[in-house]
Amino acid sequence: MRFLFDPDSQIMRFLARLADLVILNVVFLFTCLPLFTIGAAVSALYSVVFAMDTQREGKTLPTYFRAFRENFRQGTAILGILALFGAASCVNMTLFSDMGGMAGFFLFLIAMLVLVMTVLIASFVFPLLSRFRNTVSSMLRNALLLSVSHLPRALLVGVINAFPWVLMLVNFYAFLRLGILWFSLYFSAAAYYNSRLLKKVFDPLEEASEQQPQ
Repeated sequence: MRFLFDPDSQIMRFLARLADLVILNVVFLFTCLPLFTIGAAVSALYSVVFAMDTQREGKTLPTYFRAFRENFRQGTAILGILALFGAASCVNMTLFSDMGGMAGFFLFLIAMLVLVMTVLIASFVFPLLSRFRNTVSSMLRNALLLSVSHLPRALLVGVINAFPWVLMLVNFYAFLRLGILWFSLYFSAAAYYNSRLLKKVFDPLEEASEQQPQ
């Protein structure tokens, strides 16, 4: 049984990673509290989880808060743009669903498509911000292109990200019952899993950018 408590054993490494994710999740939620900081918080969250299990991994909290400061301006701008498109899509879906007829149905589908694309872009743009330097418009454009060109992967990441909020709308009681999961682990664990999906998209891009002549 002694090997179970060896710091290099699989179970101890798992528990250490779990502790890191719990701490990261709590810090992430608190830094989201002003709401307008959500963009910077999500990009900082991905800065930490992308580095996990690599040679670039550092101390969780210093890495998080450094990335939060560095990405604050662009993260806030991107969040504002996505929130505007998302809110407009939800309002239009409500209006067009009451319109009736083929025209209302067609417009409803367009508004829903815009909302889905907004979710997919959001699923890519903040991880992009955590790893690359570019303008806000280029970040959004690249997120759109990558989400379309890797649609199955983008849909999976989008579903993982949207799950708590869809559950809240569909079954608020069930959402509340899972409150301890949201508070303690879900968002950091989801970002950790998503980062493993997105590494296969981002790593070749990063290698290509490093090979380009300066």
